[in-house]
Amino acid sequence: MIAVRRPSVSLLQLATLASAALVLLPLGYVTTLALSADPAIWHRLWTTRVPELLLNTVSLGGAVALLTLVLGVSTAWMVTRFEFPGRRLWEAGLVLPLAMPTYVLAYVYNYLLGFSGPVEQLWQMVAGPQARIISPQSFWGVTFVMALDTFPFVYLLTRSALLSFNVSFEEVARTCGASPLRRMLFVTLPLLRPSIVAGVALVILYVVSDFGAVSLLRYQTLTYAVFQQMTGRSDNQAASILSILLVILALLFLLTERWFRRKSRFYQTTGRFRAPQRIQCGWWHTATLTTCLATVIGLAKNDVASSSRPWRMTVPSV
Repeated sequence: MIAVRRPSVSLLQLATLASAALVLLPLGYVTTLALSADPAIWHRLWTTRVPELLLNTVSLGGAVALLTLVLGVSTAWMVTRFEFPGRRLWEAGLVLPLAMPTYVLAYVYNYLLGFSGPVEQLWQMVAGPQARIISPQSFWGVTFVMALDTFPFVYLLTRSALLSFNVSFEEVARTCGASPLRRMLFVTLPLLRPSIVAGVALVILYVVSDFGAVSLLRYQTLTYAVFQQMTGRSDNQAASILSILLVILALLFLLTERWFRRKSRFYQTTGRFRAPQRIQCGWWHTATLTTCLATVIGLAKNDVASSSRPWRMTVPSV
């Protein structure tokens, strides 16, 4: 007679299930509240607010993703492919924007670029008293602020991929007669695509879930609308419906990111691996790279401007 051993449930498995239940509990509550809402509430939201909120949220996420893609990849390329004085300092400094919350950066630029702010006053001295600059409470203003705060996500992942990149692929392309630009566009960047896409996905999810910056800059997104429904109108069912849309939107972004990486499989077929060697820069290239990196970090870490005005942080009225 063969004894059958029953599988036992370990304490680690029970702890895992309990943790998963705690994580899913708020989502389950919001889903139940949204599904129990009156159809009139669904119809009112879909015919009035949802189209605008979806367009604003998706367009903001896409614009910020494109800008962080340029900033993150270019800065990672500078600190990994070139050797110049101060490189290690800039390499660490490019991570500092993550230490500043987006609402703090939004407050700073709302003061600097706002109506009758220092930058606008300076611009009016040059272009005339009726001249206006881009408003920080516009679409491009919010995009600019959030991109400066989130580009380190792309920078960190791209830098890690560049440091472990096998330059043998670039050498083969150079042997075949490819120019430096073609090697970068058709060899290096495609091999970096999984890391870049992962960084961009983190940026989009951060932008979609952010509340502080969009509330201070009064830009209507799903997160800001959820806050307005809960505090201004005390309509928890409408807020739950918008929350479900926000969750679905985040899931769609994740599925899109997996779709982009569905065939991205890279293997080292031989034992030959050559780490990239940094190019020694002269004084002209050093000055150019230092200026570019200092501009990016200066815009993203505007601590001087933030300390020049007393802090009076208030949540916008609804």
